[in-house]
Amino acid sequence: MKLKLFWKIYLSIAITCIGLVTGLSYLSEYVEDKMSHLTLTDQQTLKEYARQATELAQTNPELLTQWAEDIAQREQTWLVVVKAKHQWLYGSEIPAALQEETVQGRLVEWPIHLEHEVNPVMDLPLNFNDYHLLIQLPQHMRPGAYWQVIHLLITVLLPLLLTAIISYLMYRNIIKPLQALHRDSAHFTQGDFNTRSSSEVSNRNDEIGELATGFNDMADNISALIKSQRQLIADISHELRTPITRLKLLLSSGYNKADVIERFDRELGYMAGLVEDTLTLAWLNNEKPDLSREDVDLTALIETIAEDARFEFTQHQLVLQLPESCQIENSNHRALGQSIENVVRNSMKYSPEQSQVSIKCWQEAELVTIEISDQGAGVPVERLEDMFEPFVRLDQARDRASGGYGLGLALTKRQITALGGTISASANTPHGLVMTMTLPIK
Repeated sequence: MKLKLFWKIYLSIAITCIGLVTGLSYLSEYVEDKMSHLTLTDQQTLKEYARQATELAQTNPELLTQWAEDIAQREQTWLVVVKAKHQWLYGSEIPAALQEETVQGRLVEWPIHLEHEVNPVMDLPLNFNDYHLLIQLPQHMRPGAYWQVIHLLITVLLPLLLTAIISYLMYRNIIKPLQALHRDSAHFTQGDFNTRSSSEVSNRNDEIGELATGFNDMADNISALIKSQRQLIADISHELRTPITRLKLLLSSGYNKADVIERFDRELGYMAGLVEDTLTLAWLNNEKPDLSREDVDLTALIETIAEDARFEFTQHQLVLQLPESCQIENSNHRALGQSIENVVRNSMKYSPEQSQVSIKCWQEAELVTIEISDQGAGVPVERLEDMFEPFVRLDQARDRASGGYGLGLALTKRQITALGGTISASANTPHGLVMTMTLPIK
């Protein structure tokens, strides 16, 4: 089993998981980064405190303490103005590009860690004798007020929502065609035998598509079988109606008793043969029987059939071209014998007296071919295939006077098919028919 549907589901889930993990991770980092920065208003407020501290330090340093207390009380935090004096124990002077990195607190442009419980200390250089304003970030300025809720949405609720959407899409991809199949099968069950699965479903390259194709094949076979059965019932009804009508007329006629009994016997024999062959044909069509298998000497079988045919049709010439021996394995003596005999009898029956009927048999590789040729009236090329349909009579070959009712070749074809072989008809030269049967040796 190729498990195409399994791999579709697996790849869909795998790609979805990778996409969710990668996408949600990026989204979480992006949102966290955006939420961890101070607002421009708060940045301007802190910078304004730095400007005020610079101005006081330059003009009225004695007011710095009172100013700092006012700001601390207003913002419910603490702050201090300090002078940073770096004393290097070893190494060279720090490059100018890295001067901002050597600070005592965080610059206002830097992101704030949203998970820390304690607010960080912000460092605002005063640009005056290396003074700095250090202020613990006021609580109302702390970014990420709703970070926990948003983080919960991103890590839990959003994955659940996306998973539900993706699951629904996968569900529809699987259930929708199954629902269509269920609907089609319901219509078929209700008697709409023309119902077939849509190409959209049957063309899927997975197990569901194979199921739809199997449904269509089943529907084709059942429809053909029902059509055949209806035709068979109609044909046998038609075939029985004529002899029954004749019997009714015979009962009201003035024929003597002996003639009536003779005619009754003939008509009942005709109807019995018709019913028997019809039941056999229906059994072969419906049951698809596995015939009992046995080895058959085809040469001996054909010679026996030819001997009976010569006895019955004394005014015909029957020519045989057979191998000395031809063993067929896993065949059926009765079915094969009936099939060959039926074709031989037809060839003799519908050929003029003194004409020649030939039976040839030869083996090639794993197949054996039987060819039966006659010099009868023949059949139009366009109707050669019709010969094998039940209750088909061709004007050139069959009539009621011959005693046939159009089932012989149909039975022959079903029996040969059940044995794993084929049968076909073609025109003979200059006139007549050639019936060709091929059978497997083993």
